[in-house]
Amino acid sequence: MCRAYSRAYLRHLFKEREILSAMLASYHNLAFMHRMMTEAREAIAADRFGAYKAVFLRRFSA
Repeated sequence: MCRAYSRAYLRHLFKEREILSAMLASYHNLAFMHRMMTEAREAIAADRFGAYKAVFLRRFSA
């Protein structure tokens, strides 16, 4: 969904507090959560959740 918009345009929307920015952020966050849960379920089914968790935390921790 967000790929249809440039980063500059998304920044503009957030900066100007446009409602579209909140809508796009929600779509993005829902897509991220859906993908993460799908990957976690697959890792659990394949008995490799520990490895998935380690890679996930390395990638997304500050």
